[in-house]
Amino acid sequence: MQMQDEIKKVIKRRQRLIRVWPFIALALAGMMAAFYIWAFIKQPVLVNPLHVVSLMQTGGLDSTTQALLAVTAPMLLLTVGALALLLLLFVSVGLINEGRLMRVLEKNIKN
Repeated sequence: MQMQDEIKKVIKRRQRLIRVWPFIALALAGMMAAFYIWAFIKQPVLVNPLHVVSLMQTGGLDSTTQALLAVTAPMLLLTVGALALLLLLFVSVGLINEGRLMRVLEKNIKN
């Protein structure tokens, strides 16, 4: 009987996380989107490879900045953002599956 009570507590904790996670994931995705929108508007050198190329062609970048940024900085930052979104997706899918399994477990404990 004590083991069932512990399992019920664990299930309740995990269900709370599963209920809250969509809001957390949306908030994180929104913050990432806001960052990239801000970066495209205020710091396009960080995220827009076409902007970097056009600055290089017009001579708008000094040689040290050119050597540092080239086209790799925007591609790197965009890749990191995509990987972070992919991580959010994997966590979300995992929690959806966990929620489904928790409901099955909860039904079996009640019986």
